[in-house]
Amino acid sequence: MFDIHGFEMTVFKLLVGVILIVLHLRITGKQQTTQMTPIDFIGNFILGGIIGGVIYNHAISFAEYVSVLLVTFAIISGFNYVTSKFMSTRSLVMGQAYTIIENGQFTQDALESPEHKLDPVEFLAELRGMGIFSLSDVRIAQREANGSLTVRRMNEGDVNYLLVSNGQIVSDNMELAGRSEEWLRDELEQAGAGALENLFLVELDAHRHLTIVDQSGLTTSSAISDAAVDEVTTVTEFDDPGTQTATLEDFIPSDAQPDEVSSQTNN
Repeated sequence: MFDIHGFEMTVFKLLVGVILIVLHLRITGKQQTTQMTPIDFIGNFILGGIIGGVIYNHAISFAEYVSVLLVTFAIISGFNYVTSKFMSTRSLVMGQAYTIIENGQFTQDALESPEHKLDPVEFLAELRGMGIFSLSDVRIAQREANGSLTVRRMNEGDVNYLLVSNGQIVSDNMELAGRSEEWLRDELEQAGAGALENLFLVELDAHRHLTIVDQSGLTTSSAISDAAVDEVTTVTEFDDPGTQTATLEDFIPSDAQPDEVSSQTNN
């Protein structure tokens, strides 16, 4: 016999679960999949299991059901807060950015590191999705910590690097940029930006400028003191005249007329 009371309670629990999840996403500001961390994905599986398992189990009271959902939301938010405040924890949970191609060459880190496990088929498919159909067009390719791919073509500028986030040094970006903490602190001191721990973010752009944003939102830009100078060296190889093989042109007189040269060449 159909239990109308049990059906109504099941629908009510489902409705409450959906509303709580929507409110959680609105409060955290993560309404798109690209904004979600691995903790969010794991939390979504847990929430789905709680809602799917509890709404059909009438032995669990409504108060217990809501309490479990709220505790799960609190755990997810707590883990996300810790990873956003401490870069070491963030790297452990979300991984680190690494370079796949640098100056047109694949890096040993991308080819040999067991942590990265570069899949050539997937990598080339991502490039094609970005409108790049030849590896020869790629100057820089980096896998970001969130899994996205950053690519710069041969005729484009360098990649921007976020060096500081919420007063914490982003160590993997510092490594990719080839900079040190001591260098960064010296640059911030010269720019009059104050202590690194009091800054919201610091970005090193492709034009060798630091964009500095403090906790109040005040934004300043400062050129770094050791801006790199790109030097182009052209190497020309000259053959040893003594080893050159004689050609037909070597036997044609230098004062010969164009018609004569053409006639001698055809013969």
